[in-house]
Amino acid sequence: MSPDGMWSIGELAEQAGVTVKTVRFYSDRGLLPEASRSSGGHRRYGPDALERLRLIRSLRTLDLPVPEVGRVLDHGDGLADALEDAIDGQLRELGSQLTALRWREASLQLIRDCPAEERADRLRLVGRVSTPPSTAPLARFWRGALPVRLSSRLVSSILEYAVPQPCRPIRRRPRC
Repeated sequence: MSPDGMWSIGELAEQAGVTVKTVRFYSDRGLLPEASRSSGGHRRYGPDALERLRLIRSLRTLDLPVPEVGRVLDHGDGLADALEDAIDGQLRELGSQLTALRWREASLQLIRDCPAEERADRLRLVGRVSTPPSTAPLARFWRGALPVRLSSRLVSSILEYAVPQPCRPIRRRPRC
C-alpha cells in the first residue's frame, strides 16, 4: 500500500491472490469501485477494496453469476437477506440439476439391469420420457383433500409419504 493508503491494481491483485485481469473485470462491471485514478490514469483502490474483492470471490465460489453477485453487493445493509435469496435460488437450481442427474442415472440403470434382449425396448421406452414425470398434480390433490387445520409440518410429512419421488438416488443391486 502506498503512503496515501491506496493500492494500485497490481498491488490489490497480489494482496487478494488474483490476477490483474480479474480485478479489472470486476471493476469494469462496477462490482469493485475504484477510489480514484493516479495522475497517469491508473486505477487506485482504497483499503475496503480488498475485503470487497474477497467477498466477490467468495460469492463466485458459490457459482453465483456475476449479475447476481452485483445484486447481493448492492444491498449494503440488507446483504444477509440478499445473500439468502441468492443462495435459495442457487439451491433450487442445484436441486433441478440433481433431479435431472438422478433421472438420467435411473434411466441408465434401468437399461443396464435388464436382460440383453430387452435393452432395445427399454431404451425406446426411456427415450419417450426425457424428463422426470411431475408429481405436482398428486401433491395438489393431497393438499386439497387434507383438512385445512393440519400443521404445515404434518402436511409435509403426509406429502412426503403419499407422493412418490421418482428421482431419489437408486441403490445398486449387488450382482450375483
